[in-house]
Amino acid sequence: MGIVDSKNRNLVLILCSLLMAVMSLIFAGCQATPVPTNTSMNVIDAAVPSLPAILREGDLIQVTFATSTNLNTTQRIQPDGQISLQFVNNVSAAGKTPLELAKALETAYQPHLRGVEPITVTVISNTAAVYVTGAVLRPGRIPLDRPFTVLDAIMEAGGVDNTRAKLSSVTILRIENGQRISRRLNLKKALEGKDPSLFYLKAYDIIYVPDKPINF
Repeated sequence: MGIVDSKNRNLVLILCSLLMAVMSLIFAGCQATPVPTNTSMNVIDAAVPSLPAILREGDLIQVTFATSTNLNTTQRIQPDGQISLQFVNNVSAAGKTPLELAKALETAYQPHLRGVEPITVTVISNTAAVYVTGAVLRPGRIPLDRPFTVLDAIMEAGGVDNTRAKLSSVTILRIENGQRISRRLNLKKALEGKDPSLFYLKAYDIIYVPDKPINF
């Protein structure tokens, strides 16, 4: 009977080891290249940054004319980065700030109106978001409607699962200059008040909170 129990224990240990190895390989496959020296991933700034101001595909915007109110419209920026308006047809919007788009529209509409008419572009909703995954209570998409630090995003995701989360090794993945890069942060020190620096997120960053190692 002791021999059977010993074999069972050995089988369980082997299976657990294989599981850990597979999980390591899966996560390694998601690992990004080392952080280049000239990247924003190296900047940990305690100053609150401005909100994302660049218009993107999918953003919902309102175009308001000062006097020609019949031209007022609400538009969603199309996948090709354009909006379609009366008289001027398709206008490129993605990649501009709301103020830059407003100035471009004032110029485009000048031949159709009595001189230059002030135009205002307001963002109603934007597609900018970050994503939190791993050992958090509500993993998923977090709209980036204000400046977010890594801790802010994790709290928006319901906080960490204290029974699983390894806060000393949180990974942030970012697409920059056409490649995926990563940075690892020790949020345990931040929660203990030992690290006052703040790491602000950019649109489409992914925050991964890993699980603690399984001990047998």
